[in-house]
Formats: sequence, C-alpha cells, structure tokens
Amino acid sequence: MQRVEIFRFDAKRDVLAYFKPYFLEISDFTNLNELFAHVKSIDPYFSPFDGFVKVNGVVVNTAQPLANLAQKFRDELCIAPLSQKRAVLDLAINDDDFWAKFESFASFCKKADKELYASFKPYFYADFVIEYEPNFIGAAAIMLAHHLYKNEKNDEILKLLSTKYGVLIACELDDLLFGGSEIYNEAIKSFKEILGVKPAKKHENELEKIEKLSKFKEFKIAIKDRLPANLSDLRANFIELDIKIPCGYDLLKVDEELAYKLASKIIFSAFDSGADFLLASNEAEFHIFDTLAKKLERSANRSLQDFYVLRASELMALENGEIPNSLKEHVLKVGLVNL
Repeated sequence: MQRVEIFRFDAKRDVLAYFKPYFLEISDFTNLNELFAHVKSIDPYFSPFDGFVKVNGVVVNTAQPLANLAQKFRDELCIAPLSQKRAVLDLAINDDDFWAKFESFASFCKKADKELYASFKPYFYADFVIEYEPNFIGAAAIMLAHHLYKNEKNDEILKLLSTKYGVLIACELDDLLFGGSEIYNEAIKSFKEILGVKPAKKHENELEKIEKLSKFKEFKIAIKDRLPANLSDLRANFIELDIKIPCGYDLLKVDEELAYKLASKIIFSAFDSGADFLLASNEAEFHIFDTLAKKLERSANRSLQDFYVLRASELMALENGEIPNSLKEHVLKVGLVNL
C-alpha cells in the first residue's frame, strides 16, 4: 500500500484547505483518473478532476500512466491543484489569472490562436516566476508569442516581451513539467536571441567531485537539488531540499529583486531544515547565497545568524585537514565546532 495525499477544499464551505491521506495500491490503477474514481467510491465528498494537476510539485496530466509517476516519485504521491491559492473545489481552480495574461494579445489573435493559448495552461501554472513577480507576462503568453511571431504584428509582440516583466526574466521549467518543457525553452531562447541577450553560462555541479566525508559525520548538510549519484552512500549526511527553482544568479543583471526572492527562498529553506550549513554546488550559488547574503536577509526580512555556506572545494579541503584561506572572506562566518 502506498500513501497518496490529495488536496481537499470547497470554496463554498471550507475556511482552510488540507491534504487528505489515502492508502492505496497504486499499481491497481492505470492513471490518476482511475485512481480519482476509486477515491470517489470510498469518499463521496471528493470531486474527481480530469486534466492537469500537480504531483509532488510537478505538473502532470491525469491521463499519464501511473506506472510512470510511481517510477519518478517513488512511493508517495502528493496531489494538488495547479494553483492552491485559486482552488474552487478540490483539484479544480479558477483560471481567471491565466486568461488575464491573454488580453494583451487578444486584439491580434484568431479563435485558433486562443485555443492554442488554452493548451498552454500547464506551462502557465508550472511556472514559478509569476509567484514571485505577479506582473510577469507568463509562460503561456511567451509560447503564444513564439507561435504568432513573424506575422505583421512582430513589433507589437516584441514590445510586449521586451519589458522588465517579459521574456528576460523567464526561466526554464524542465523540472516542473512531467516530460520537460522543450517547447517553452525554445521560445525563451528564440526571443532572447532576437533581443540580443547572450545565453546564460552553464554551471558545473561541483558536488560530483566529492569522494568522502568522514570528518563530517556529525553534520547535516543542505543542498539545493537532489543528491548526485556519487554521494548516494552518504545520503544520511545530506538534506536534499529538492527545490525546483534556480538560485537566481542568472537573473541578477535583469531583475535583482526577483533574484534575491528566489535565492532567499532557497537559503532560508536550508536554514529552516535543521542543516548546519548549505553546500553550494557551484561558484554561482556561492556568490548569491554567501556574497550577497545581507541582501537576501533584507529581502526575506530574516536573519541567517549562525548559518553559513561552503563551497564544495572548501568542504574537500577541510576533509583533507586543510583550512582554506577563502573561509576568511565569507560574509556568513563559518562555524565548525563539530569538526
């Protein structure tokens, strides 16, 4: 039996939403639609939903084979609507915010274009940028613009996308859509090239270079993403935040405030997790989490007192009995009392 939690809320009756647990054999059902029908049979107050939902934070079609979901998400499934804030009845939502972003394009769209925009709804609600910057044009609008571009409205389309709330603050959504977001990535890339924006530099995951942690057995180490395979035997040492948003470094030149919001979300999640420190997987993460730490504190209106960030190279040096000179330059002072 697997634990399946399903979001429950009736806007007409409930004050607070909650996740209700069910214990089911996931392999008994072909997809979420079948699972929802079964839940309805044992819980008549549940309202089944056919379309797109979020499973463990990832947007999924309810027709997606459950075997695929079980393989990706392991044993536990947490099923929520595309937007918990806009929930109407269990997994159904009010999508007025989605259609509001279409209005800027309505004057030069045909019925087929509007229908195409409707099909991009999963991308709109998978996107995290709009949660931190409500004025963002939205992933669905960028995809529609990509479809419309090269017609007689090119100038109007570029004008909409080149504002501070346009494509320059768009981020890839690969980890937030089941099966990835190649279409959206291509739209972002295409418009940034048109606007003369250089592609962001790929940052190496330096955690893959770590070989041992014998001196850190008593430490709890937070990392932003999932643990790389080379550290699987050391899983007990790590707290995998598995946060599916970027660290914000690549947004610093276009929207500092948004960059700080993203970075502060991550570092304070690490702080609240009970970890001793956050381990940066590359120099970009270290820069925004440590060098800019004071700005992150102001952004979140919180303090990072007694918390700190280490580079992977510094961790390895300490493991080998060396004290890196770079520790003196940290904004968040390193405390290693357990070492």
